[in-house]
Amino acid sequence: MAYATFADFERYLEKFGTRYYGVFDEPTGVVVIGTTAWQADVDAAFDRVNNMLDSISRIPIIPVGTSVRTGNYNPYLVEWNTVDAIYHKLVARHVTEFGLNGLPQWIQDFGSRSIQIYDNLLNEKIILDTDTSFRGIGYPIKGSVVGNGTFFSNWDSGYYRASDFPKTYRFKISATTEGNAIGQAKYQTSEDDGYSWLPDETPTGTSWIDVADGLTIRWQPYGTGNQCNLGDWWKITCKPVSIRATGQPSKVKTFPRG
Repeated sequence: MAYATFADFERYLEKFGTRYYGVFDEPTGVVVIGTTAWQADVDAAFDRVNNMLDSISRIPIIPVGTSVRTGNYNPYLVEWNTVDAIYHKLVARHVTEFGLNGLPQWIQDFGSRSIQIYDNLLNEKIILDTDTSFRGIGYPIKGSVVGNGTFFSNWDSGYYRASDFPKTYRFKISATTEGNAIGQAKYQTSEDDGYSWLPDETPTGTSWIDVADGLTIRWQPYGTGNQCNLGDWWKITCKPVSIRATGQPSKVKTFPRG
């Protein structure tokens, strides 16, 4: 698993796979790309990216999933995974030629781009779908979902008014005896990430439903078939706006191998 695929590398360093993983095959006379080694380096870069993402407290789940809206990984995560893998491969190939302190500027630029993307995420210049936004309300994360209905929070328009501590809400479809349509199915709420559940069962709905402290939710039909399935659940992390991830932008232009 990684944010980047082999096809992404062509956008940042033309013929990278052929140049750095290609092996000339004597019998056939063609260059064969060692995709196993290449994938291992992509996966290693993916791990480094996730370790750095884990230091940003507003991002609730690592690895970051695909966008509910586009079905793709955030393009900045794809780019970061790609340029980080390129940088470390270039260092491994050319370090004996130039030394760590003598790497050409074009190699250093790949490392610098990795740091820049991290800084932009840290300082909220890049926002992910799954972020807990500056308004304090998180984007809904799918748990186990079978029904076709789409679940929304007011992450982009609401304001979380609580002032005590971050909470992870869970919402599960708890009853479908009256039907699986939105408005027929009922749900329960947990304010502690599913450890316990409030007793009330509330009908699902396409209009905004007040939950607590400014958080609202709703469902929207999609396609045919059951819109809500018994046991479907989602979660939303909300954080008081006074609790923010802080950090100073990194000034490092290059970084050592490892």
